[in-house]
Amino acid sequence: MFSILKKEFNSFFTSPIAYLVIGVFLLINGLFLWVFKDDLNILNAGFADLNSFFLMAPWIFLFLIPAITMKSFAEEFNSGTIETLQTKPITDWHIIGGKFLASLLLIIVTLLPTLTYVYTVIQLGNPIGNLDIGSTVGSYIGLLFLAASYTSIGLFTSTLSKNQIVAFILGVFIMFFFFYGFDAIASLFTNNSYTVQKLGMNEHFKSISRGVIDTRDLLYFISLAIFFLALTKNQLRNTKKSSTLVILLITILLINTIGTSFYKRFDITKDKRYTVTKTTKSIVSSLDKTTLIKVYLKGNFPAEFKRLQIETQQFLEELRAINSNISIQFINPDTFREVLIKKGMAPSRLTVEENGILTEAIIFPWAEISHQNNTKIVSLLPNTSASSQEDQLQSAIENLEFSFASSLKSIRQKNKQKIAIITGNGELQDIYIYSLLKQVSAKYHLAKFTLDSVSSNSQKTLKDLTTFDLAIIAKPTERFSDKEKLVLDQFIINGGKTLWMLDNVQADQDSLLATGEMLTYPRDLNLTDLLFSYGVRINTHLVKDLYAAKIPLATGNIGNQPQFQNLPWFFHPLATVNQQHAISRNIKPVRLQFATQIDTLKNGIKKTPLLVSSLLTSTIGTPAIVQLKSIAEQVDENVYNKGHQLLAVLLEGKFNSAYKNRIKPFKTPLFKMTSKASKMVVIADGDIAKNQLLKGQPFDLSIDKWTQESFGNKDFLINTIDYLLDEDGLIRLRNKSLNIQLLNKQKAYHERAFWQLFNIGLPLLLLLGFGSVFNFLRKRKYGIQ
Repeated sequence: MFSILKKEFNSFFTSPIAYLVIGVFLLINGLFLWVFKDDLNILNAGFADLNSFFLMAPWIFLFLIPAITMKSFAEEFNSGTIETLQTKPITDWHIIGGKFLASLLLIIVTLLPTLTYVYTVIQLGNPIGNLDIGSTVGSYIGLLFLAASYTSIGLFTSTLSKNQIVAFILGVFIMFFFFYGFDAIASLFTNNSYTVQKLGMNEHFKSISRGVIDTRDLLYFISLAIFFLALTKNQLRNTKKSSTLVILLITILLINTIGTSFYKRFDITKDKRYTVTKTTKSIVSSLDKTTLIKVYLKGNFPAEFKRLQIETQQFLEELRAINSNISIQFINPDTFREVLIKKGMAPSRLTVEENGILTEAIIFPWAEISHQNNTKIVSLLPNTSASSQEDQLQSAIENLEFSFASSLKSIRQKNKQKIAIITGNGELQDIYIYSLLKQVSAKYHLAKFTLDSVSSNSQKTLKDLTTFDLAIIAKPTERFSDKEKLVLDQFIINGGKTLWMLDNVQADQDSLLATGEMLTYPRDLNLTDLLFSYGVRINTHLVKDLYAAKIPLATGNIGNQPQFQNLPWFFHPLATVNQQHAISRNIKPVRLQFATQIDTLKNGIKKTPLLVSSLLTSTIGTPAIVQLKSIAEQVDENVYNKGHQLLAVLLEGKFNSAYKNRIKPFKTPLFKMTSKASKMVVIADGDIAKNQLLKGQPFDLSIDKWTQESFGNKDFLINTIDYLLDEDGLIRLRNKSLNIQLLNKQKAYHERAFWQLFNIGLPLLLLLGFGSVFNFLRKRKYGIQ
């Protein structure tokens, strides 16, 4: 076998056609990847990876490999040397194996000069070396397995004709059919299309090419190569017996069928970006009906945001690898934008820098999931605190698993968890929390629950409340009775979750704007002892923060028209979120209004700060007069020296009842002294969930209608509710951290010409150098002048 390998390898490189074929391969790659201004250009895309190369290489291989293999047997048949070869003391498998390995070795030699691409990306990375080596190695492994399958097909077609051109054309056709043909056929089916796709090479290559080694993919390529090599042997002997091939085919199908049930996937990427959590696997595996996911990320938009399209497709393919009931469609939304907008899918306007030039584009970063008769829309570009589009893109990619997993869970969830909106103590009216509750109602069952019935039937009220999973207390203004407190306490101790949004100070913003001043004073809600037993205390000191939201104020008149200016109002702190926690990660600052500080107490309960003020704060004791004219006063930063103030906290653990060693206001068989592991969130501001009104209608909680500033209030509260009701750890997926490898755009722009010449010229020079050394050694060995 080795002698045949050596003969084939030497004969190939003694022909100028070899250098022409490899040179064309390297030139085409160099031009498309580094020079031509298209979607494949690595310098234009701005990402430190070789995805474009591994996307294009299989298509170029369709012509390169048949050119290498077309003469393997066709030339032997044409010259009559095949009979001489078969009379030698070697088996047919030695002949086939030698030619197969020789062709594969030629392909490896062809790929070696492309390592200049790897070096270039490493040098242009931001920082230098910012390349995922594991993903790159996996991609090269995938390319070699694909090449092995192509080579086996090429050898087979070489036995079908004495004419090398015919062998070349047949090889291209069969390789094309196996690489893309099954995808084309699958597009004709609405059901079981993925089953058809899995018969083709492309579906198996895509997984390996992104750095995920799946034993099912390796088994597929090995099986395909063995089958076509067996066909080659059968054709070589020109035997009419097909029983051996049938047995081989059945064996291969059986092994691959078993392999789909018993397999391993190895994610060799640096940050394990394609490793799906057990929670997500459980959700996806439970889909017993066809689930269609339409993604509206297709069309002509900036290369930078094509990364979101690619990452979304790759992630969804990972989900489909878990459950074939998932069907994926990428759709261009240009012809039905208005339909998507009516469904709630707002477009995003992007500003992207390419080659030093700023361009704008509108995209629809949304997906739509359909499962049976239910649909759910998924935002792929969440509203985050990202300071740049690169950070926003990274946040979006990190959030993919959470977004899809939570939506898939929600769309098939038959029994929604129940949330009680507590009323009866002067809480916010429905119209003022409509923006929040409208979105929450898509996932949970909401119901108003009044505590007014406590006075007449306390036991029944408590029993009814315990049927809920979460209680939301939004800005109560009236004192809670002891019976009402016991109902809330035992709801918590019996496993209920709570979201407290409390104003411990009376502060009327409308009065302030109307008269220019207002009296702020402590509000007695009679909840201090209750919260104290859980480990927190809400004080009555107002927090002033130099990092604050703005309010519009009239600053003068032009004619009869008042002129307004947006000025920072220090009593509306912009709370900084805890970026290390799943609730608040990647959330914009949250606007609070006349918030007070929270103290935590040592009692064995885990306490996690969620919202804190900036360092530049001061506190004001109440009662106190707050005057609007103070907004114009000179700021003395020395006064704002109180440091971070805790404004919202998560409590987790086993809570002790506030009535553990006290006389109870009523008897109940449900009374417990200590809860099981539970959680609650306490926020020292009742207005955090209050949306504004515009022409009498609720306005979006995320935006201020006057200043048009956007805040993280809605996202923060929705994540809080999700976290409190999360039973399987799904919300923790928001903490997923990925590293999006970027190029140094400035360096790539200024050194563009050098790297273009480097990646076109150097691979060709390496090929020329290899050929010169090879022929020099050959001439010296055989004494050729």
